[in-house]
Amino acid sequence: MGDETLREAVKKGRFEFLAQFPSAASEDMQATLAVPYEMETFNRCKLDWNETNKNRTISDLHRDLIKLRREDSRLRLQSEGGVDGAVLRSQSFVLRYLSKENDDRLLLVNLGSREDLTPAPEPLLAPPSDCDWEILWTSESQHYGGPGAVDIATDEKWILPAESALVFRPRRR
Repeated sequence: MGDETLREAVKKGRFEFLAQFPSAASEDMQATLAVPYEMETFNRCKLDWNETNKNRTISDLHRDLIKLRREDSRLRLQSEGGVDGAVLRSQSFVLRYLSKENDDRLLLVNLGSREDLTPAPEPLLAPPSDCDWEILWTSESQHYGGPGAVDIATDEKWILPAESALVFRPRRR
């Protein structure tokens, strides 16, 4: 199976890279890691396309996220200085994909339990002039096993569903 020197160099390089992660840094842990050049390791890493049928909601979620990134110009076209972000609470944050044409996108991610942002003083949450935010995509969709879309933004506050991600686009008033 190839040159022994090359195989050992690949193994050493992989383990050195993984050592930056505390959970994989110890010699004991590295002894349990799969050897990268073994055929069994390769076979275990191959995609099992039957998993898409067994885990349809997760498969659909990934497919839709890739499609969103590919088809939405604001998410696809990254420019220097074109993204700004802020931490909202200990487990939530916002990213705003900026444009000069009032066609921003807003990504809200909440990794924790439901949160009410009252008040919501973060300037990145403000919609472009003469616009409101509308949901473009949400992980809360029933298509992914979620409860469905909910009212997120009101005049007084923002409601972040638990363990969710949402993408908004501006809609003219």
